[in-house]
Amino acid sequence: MGDRDGQSLHTFEVYGQWSGAARRGEIGLGGPQTVTITLPQAFGGTEPGTNPEELLLGAALSCYIMTLARVLARRGFGALHVETVIVGQISRTSAGPRFERIILRPVVHGAPDEASERERIEDALLEAEEACFIARTLRPAIPYVLEPRFAAPVPLPAPVSAVAAVGR
Repeated sequence: MGDRDGQSLHTFEVYGQWSGAARRGEIGLGGPQTVTITLPQAFGGTEPGTNPEELLLGAALSCYIMTLARVLARRGFGALHVETVIVGQISRTSAGPRFERIILRPVVHGAPDEASERERIEDALLEAEEACFIARTLRPAIPYVLEPRFAAPVPLPAPVSAVAAVGR
């Protein structure tokens, strides 16, 4: 960590290796965590593993949901349950594949029925997308689309004691 123009500079490092014969590789994400990487099936891959496209989407999604949690808590909606799917649309061009857009599809479960409260939640969903630094980094090159929706509350699991009683 350094200081540049009064701002903190953080450095992250990822290790990688690739075997052309096996058409697969591995990246180290820090500590003992490793991920097997392969070509995506859409581009001729046949081996199990993830790929750069999914890793980019995973980085964008994790940044969004972590930012969203902070924004919702600050606005008094910290107890909401939100599930989010991220979709990357990729085209093949003469220069090679490129992301055409990234679509975030958050589903908010159990939101209040009042229109004003839902509007506040929608504002929070948009604020999180705009505040996520991965999105800010990617957005000049890849358009982002936010498609939120509201759904019924997710049922809570039964307490373990109630599940045990049913099995008797």
